[in-house]
Amino acid sequence: MKKRSIKKVLALGLAGAMLCGMLTACGGANGSSSAPSASSEGQAEPAAPETEKEKVVLWHLWTGVEAGYLDDAVAAYNAQSDKYYVEALSVPDSQKIMVAIQSGDGPDITDDFTNNIGAYASKGIMLPLDDYIAKNNTDLSDIIPSTLEACKYEGKTYALPAGMNLMALFYNKTLLAEAGYTEPPKTMEEMYEMAVNTTKLNPDGTIDVMGYPDFPSVYYTDNFAAALGGGWYDENGKPASPDNEGNLMALKYAVMYREKFGVENVAKFGSAGKYLDPTDPFLAGKQTFRVDGNWLGANINDTFKVDVDYGCTFIPYPEGHEELKGRGIASSSMFYIPSNSKNPDGAYDFLTFICGPEGTMLQSVSHGGFPSLLSQLESDEFVNGSYNSDVFAELAASPNLFALPNVPQSTEYNTIIKEEVELALNLKQTPEQALQNIYDKGSELFK
Repeated sequence: MKKRSIKKVLALGLAGAMLCGMLTACGGANGSSSAPSASSEGQAEPAAPETEKEKVVLWHLWTGVEAGYLDDAVAAYNAQSDKYYVEALSVPDSQKIMVAIQSGDGPDITDDFTNNIGAYASKGIMLPLDDYIAKNNTDLSDIIPSTLEACKYEGKTYALPAGMNLMALFYNKTLLAEAGYTEPPKTMEEMYEMAVNTTKLNPDGTIDVMGYPDFPSVYYTDNFAAALGGGWYDENGKPASPDNEGNLMALKYAVMYREKFGVENVAKFGSAGKYLDPTDPFLAGKQTFRVDGNWLGANINDTFKVDVDYGCTFIPYPEGHEELKGRGIASSSMFYIPSNSKNPDGAYDFLTFICGPEGTMLQSVSHGGFPSLLSQLESDEFVNGSYNSDVFAELAASPNLFALPNVPQSTEYNTIIKEEVELALNLKQTPEQALQNIYDKGSELFK
């Protein structure tokens, strides 16, 4: 069994995503990070004392046990580098890091999430990496293409991915079996039928078991829209057309479920549980379907050790459109170099280590994290150390996976989407009206 997974809590405004559980990518500077040379006796010479090396200041968002894993990777880098040493500090406040960078008192290298690249790069906060990549012949071919694309803004590379965040459909096998189903759904139409037929009500009409994946509400609409062929952006990175069929279908099914069982009942059910907590309805066996990341399996089996017979599969596609199987949003945690870094050369050398095979294995993959390197999807550490790794590895390799465009207006646009979708889900406007308002307000924002 897979026993080394760790708790990965996501708080996505996700645009995604606050995530925790990631890492990986690329080769080191000049092909790999600096390594100790061999002596005539064939023994590795000890690395130079830190006092003889150039300091690289790293601030990172990790805390707790994950910070310890990063410290392990930093120690490994420092031991083999004969030119630089990294001084790491946990600063779990991205706003504090941003203020320090803008004042000129920030780190040489730091981490964040790809959904912020458009906002940061457009303000000149991030150092473009393309010249460093070319100068050092850094091999990026092993990086999962969608995660590398998520690190770009206006055609330039501003970061390297340090993990991958993907969503899949989890399902309760017991609840499906009780309703007569032996297989998970492949299409959205099948999933909705199963969701209705597995919903159980209390005598007062409130929901005892929720069939639809309407918890946590932060995840499912964006990911359903993507899986159904839609998305909130068009191919030019502008607001999607209001008649986008995938977006409309995603909202319509959510609204249909709420109309059938009551908006108030859905809200009451959601408020009674807390995400990744003993009261979480999926962990309690009270939810048939759940849109979530690969960390859910670790929470079920390792963190809370609950007895839930569950499975995992791709988020459903529309009936008659199997070509959309595996369509989904790829995002990532990432490391980047501030444009005013005091030691950008050293920062880049460490960047290629921590986002390369050795660094990501030490920091993440060997502890159940999700890699953004193609080669590590087949590693024993990932296959045997992460729950549902077969499904997520197949999804990670899907040609239908895509990255959201990095735009400066992403935060404001996400707010518009959230507000309009919420009005539709609360039956305050139709799905059609919501999509039209998103388009109109988004188009104004993007002028």
